[in-house]
Amino acid sequence: MINCEECKGACCREVSVEMDAPKTIEDWDLIRWMVAHDNIAVFMDHKGDWLVEFKTKCSKLDTEDRCTIYKVRPKVCNDYPHEDCIMNAPEAAEKIRFDTMEEVEKYIKEVVMPQMQKENEKLSEWKMSS
Repeated sequence: MINCEECKGACCREVSVEMDAPKTIEDWDLIRWMVAHDNIAVFMDHKGDWLVEFKTKCSKLDTEDRCTIYKVRPKVCNDYPHEDCIMNAPEAAEKIRFDTMEEVEKYIKEVVMPQMQKENEKLSEWKMSS
């Protein structure tokens, strides 16, 4: 298992912020818009949490990708578990990942729309039987 002393700042190259899971076409359109921007990705992790990833290098890394404030780094950096590091993970952190608008559009067409159609059919059947 790699530790911070051996690493080249893999976790220091992104900021991820949790977001609500997409439920509507409007939510999916927002994801399309997000990933149309440079260095932005949206993904769902293996726990089912949705995150927006801002791919940006920490300004405190030096030219050799070492932390220049290691001894006084923020608590979030200090508390980051080694086993969660992408360098140590047995699999990708993402269950679903979108880096481009085209990837989102394909997913909407192949997965989201069929699911929504199925849900609408069930609702129609329920209304007819009531």
